Amino acid sequence: MAKKRNSSSSSSRKRVHESEQHKHLLFQTVGIFIDAENIELSGLKHHEGRTDYKKILEKVGDREITRILYYKPEYKEISADFQKFWWSLGGEIKRPQKNADSFMVIDAVTMADKLDVVIILGGDKDFLPLVWYLRSRGCRVEIWSWPEATSPELKEAADFYYPLNPDFMVK
Repeated sequence: MAKKRNSSSSSSRKRVHESEQHKHLLFQTVGIFIDAENIELSGLKHHEGRTDYKKILEKVGDREITRILYYKPEYKEISADFQKFWWSLGGEIKRPQKNADSFMVIDAVTMADKLDVVIILGGDKDFLPLVWYLRSRGCRVEIWSWPEATSPELKEAADFYYPLNPDFMVK
């Protein structure tokens, strides 16, 4: 599968309407890497609720999701109900001892040649080198996160930024 890089400037890429973005990506393989602590704590802090992952995955559209990886340190609780729900989606759960960022980076780098699109759910500036690397390998990088908890540099470095909003909270 050939990978093409859009030669337009970063700012003009981000001005394209969301429906136009997805229209051109229907047959691309997607890997989704979720920094659970970042997404969940930010949703709780800024929107006083739980993140609805099912709605987020539906928003990915008709693209082929190859892997869905959820990273949360083992000292943080994950309920049996959530595990069952996550596995029903075909997702994987990774439980490092401490911070999950290094696990996420290693997995994304390892899988880069097999993916057309990498979606990172998380807004940490620490992921900047990962974004640069993935783009250098020909991957389209999308950051999906709560705007209030996302580094402006990370938004700018990505090919596309998708801001989560209260619609992505469990009702």
